[in-house]
Amino acid sequence: KPGPHTADETVIMRTHASLGANWLSGSRLPLLQLASIIALDHHENWDGSGYPRGLEAEQISIGGRITALADVFDALGSKRCYKLAWDDQAIRDFIAQQSGIKFDPKLVALLFAHWGQAMAIRSQLPD
Repeated sequence: KPGPHTADETVIMRTHASLGANWLSGSRLPLLQLASIIALDHHENWDGSGYPRGLEAEQISIGGRITALADVFDALGSKRCYKLAWDDQAIRDFIAQQSGIKFDPKLVALLFAHWGQAMAIRSQLPD
């Protein structure tokens, strides 16, 4: 949706992590079981301020931590109907600022160590 969510829409939107996890958790396939954990954890923040469970630091699955960082990296660099794509330096600055708050600092350091490769891959993928 273009524009900010209403309070009611935010409540509904925040159910997607739990709903997705519940939907995937019924599978016996290991890949879908992992996907269920990632779905549940990908909006948790390193400092415990995320949702749906308010987990912090290494309580968050490694898959959830990786996906959270990758999701924001992709979203910031992508044009949306409600925003322009951010330039590379703005993305890097935001991620650096959120290291230890939203994101696992070790994963941020790994991303920055391979920044050129990440940007090259992103440039090959259309929004």
